[in-house]
Amino acid sequence: MSPRSPVARAAALVALEGVALAVLGTVYGVAGVVGEPLDRTATLIEAGFAVVAGVLLLLVARGLARVRGWSRAPAVVAQLLALPVGVGLVQGRVWVAAVPVLLLALGVLQALTTPQARRAFRGLD
Repeated sequence: MSPRSPVARAAALVALEGVALAVLGTVYGVAGVVGEPLDRTATLIEAGFAVVAGVLLLLVARGLARVRGWSRAPAVVAQLLALPVGVGLVQGRVWVAAVPVLLLALGVLQALTTPQARRAFRGLD
């Protein structure tokens, strides 16, 4: 698989999402420990979920990079879940978060729906 292939591009974008989510979860967790949240336990659980989700996205990105058949469905589902999140951020006028969420989700979906990507996952490339 060439680095310019749609599957490689999707893998890179999903990896970027995974790293961002893991970093944000870590920062949120540290802020929950250092600061004074209303509910420290809930904050730490939310941070833990974010880190775990980020790590899972990194595993999916690794599967995409290796063109493993199992990795395409979770990648698509993650992007379909990200779209309403991005729309909600747009409605809340949180543009600094909405734009990257929507662009990444649309970029991954576009890359995974190209004919070249579909052939790669069928083993025809």
